Amino acid sequence: MLLIALAGGTVAERRQIADRLVASGKGFLVSFDQPAPMADRAEARTRTLRDALEGLNDQATAAVPGVVVTHCLSEDEAVLVRSRGGVLWHVYGYPSGLVVIRQGDTIVTSREEGFRHVLDPMEALSEVMLSRMASGEAGHARAALGKLAHA
Repeated sequence: MLLIALAGGTVAERRQIADRLVASGKGFLVSFDQPAPMADRAEARTRTLRDALEGLNDQATAAVPGVVVTHCLSEDEAVLVRSRGGVLWHVYGYPSGLVVIRQGDTIVTSREEGFRHVLDPMEALSEVMLSRMASGEAGHARAALGKLAHA
């Protein structure tokens, strides 16, 4: 399963990026948006995220090949996402004070076009998919790209 978590930025920017990814994904991506994005409840948020991801794994994963975690507000959530093979995207402009930007993380903008080292969400999604195609996850990535291209 493709797993993308958004950190930094504002609540509105993260939701805008997640909505754009889901809309462009043509059924390939769904968003997971915890109802109360409050960083001071990191343990509870991480537990809720873990339960949701395990629930998706219990179902037919072909039905939900990709999840966008709209609000990654703690390092514990980031560790969980990374431990499941997910990627962290940090929204440009207002970095998270709690989620560390690590080597390999992507910086994205909520704007239509990226600039310098900052990618727009579609460019970042393309980079993730190409990376997965180059790795051992080529089957899921090719199927997802085919679905995006023909839907």
